[in-house]
This record gives sequence, C-alpha cells and structure tokens, in this order.
Amino acid sequence: MSEQLSLEQVPGNPPELAGPNLESLAKLYARVFAGDPWNEYTVCSSTGMFYGTDTEPDGICPEPDCGTRLQLAYPLEQTEEHISQELARPDAALLLLRDQERDGELVGFSWGFSYDSPEALAVAKYKMPAMQLAISGLLRRLDLGTNGIWYLSESGIENDPRYRGKGLGRAFHTRRLAIARSLGLDAIQRTSAYGNMYRTSKRTMTQIMGVETEPDPDSGKLRPTGVVVNGLEDSEIEGRALFGRGC
Repeated sequence: MSEQLSLEQVPGNPPELAGPNLESLAKLYARVFAGDPWNEYTVCSSTGMFYGTDTEPDGICPEPDCGTRLQLAYPLEQTEEHISQELARPDAALLLLRDQERDGELVGFSWGFSYDSPEALAVAKYKMPAMQLAISGLLRRLDLGTNGIWYLSESGIENDPRYRGKGLGRAFHTRRLAIARSLGLDAIQRTSAYGNMYRTSKRTMTQIMGVETEPDPDSGKLRPTGVVVNGLEDSEIEGRALFGRGC
C-alpha cells in the first residue's frame, strides 16, 4: 500500500462513526454499488430489481408491463440508517481507507459482524424459506458456524484508477479474516461470482455454494465454468456465491 493511503480500524464497540464521517461513508457506498458488477443505482419498488447507471431515478422500470417509476437505490438518509444498523450488530468492526494526499478523503470501506448460528445468518440474509433452509443446512453439514459466524459484510473501493487494481480489496479481506480469527469464529463471505471480491475470496477461502467462475484467458473477465458448488445455486440473486473459512 502506498504511503498516501491509510487503512484504519475505527475504534469503539460498536465502531464510533457519526456526523460527516457517516455521511461520507453513505455517499461512497452509493457510488461503489452503482457500478459493475452490482449495478445498483436505481431500484423498482414493485419488483425489487436493481438497475445500473443507464437508468435514472423517476424513469420507468425496464421490466415489461411494470410501469413503476424507479427510485434511487441508496438515498442518503436510508443508507446512513442501514450502515448504522450494521455497525450496531454484535462484534461489528469497521475498516476505512483514506487518501492522505487528498486531506484524508474516504476512498474505501469494509465491515463485518457476527451471527450466533447458521440459522440466524440464513434468516437475515435470505428472503425465501427454501433458501434459508438450504443455506443453514449446508453450513451445518460443512461444520461452519457451530460456535458462531463472523460475516464479512460490505466492502468497496472508490471507482477510480488511483485505488482500483492496487490490491486494496485483498488488504481489506485479510484484515477481516484476521478479525474473525481473533474472535474464534468461522468466516463467511457472500459476493457476486463475477466481481473482484470473488477473485479475492477464492485465494483465501473455500467456495461452498453458487456458480463457479474463472477468468477468461482473452478478456480476463470471470466466466462460468459450468460447476454449481455443492449443487446449490442462489435462487434470489443470480450469480451470487458463498465462501467459508474455519477459524
């Protein structure tokens, strides 16, 4: 990591983040998830589907025969509330990346927290009862989370060539795995099978469900191998994978 960048863990239990810092984090969160591979810039309140920056808030939902007007996916106040709720969870830890050559501007974030059982994680992160049962059953069979789970939640870096492709995502990931280990908890990561976090997770964790991908030799983009790990695919969000690592 260059000297201009600093990666810090916010002190406090729960982490102490309020005022301008919370606002800056919420705005960065919205910018990060508006782009690839998430494309969560707008959302349809009828279908719950997200859309990328080729749509506009108050535009018409692209789904046939929907007609609902799109909303901004991550409005400031709601995003601040979401972040505050995440950081109030048990064993929450927050990592921030700042650019010291730009007056400490916030350019990256990563956090995680714990669940006391596979069932608690499954109910919190999946909407459909069938998926909840499938995920909790999978974790039990793999002996993950018996004594609790540290969930590697959100992580993002400003979409800027000064920060992307510099190994900063791996730095966040390594720190979060170390936090899970220090707590004596198994680590779980849920991510898109087509994003950089998938590449990072595959180096240090074991994929336990979802579509397996590999880099295309020509473009470098991740493409499906045809394998569905453990025969379980996410029926709620296409292409979402799950990784695990014992403590």
